[in-house]
Amino acid sequence: MQASKWKVAGFIAVGAVAGALATMQVQAVAQRSLAPLPLEELQQLAAVFGIVKSDYVEPVDEKKLLTDAISGMVSGLDPHSQYFDKKTFKEFREGTSGKFVGVGIEIGMEDGLVR
Repeated sequence: MQASKWKVAGFIAVGAVAGALATMQVQAVAQRSLAPLPLEELQQLAAVFGIVKSDYVEPVDEKKLLTDAISGMVSGLDPHSQYFDKKTFKEFREGTSGKFVGVGIEIGMEDGLVR
């Protein structure tokens, strides 16, 4: 029973995040967009966001809901797409540019021993 509540809450949260994103940027995007926006779906997303914000069993962080919605949208494109927030993107860039701080230790197993 508890798992199904979390599952429903998760769906509501994703919808809410998408709704919040839609309500915040619909006008700006509509002015720049050549293709019409799916306003009905964006309104649905906003409605779900409002429901989660007001009726979820625990308080929710709006920014986290939005970030999770964006992340879900991008990761749903293909197995290689991923959304990074500013902090994660900075860490990613450091890891791929070779410029990072650390002690340079590598741990592994060799001949049954930890090295």
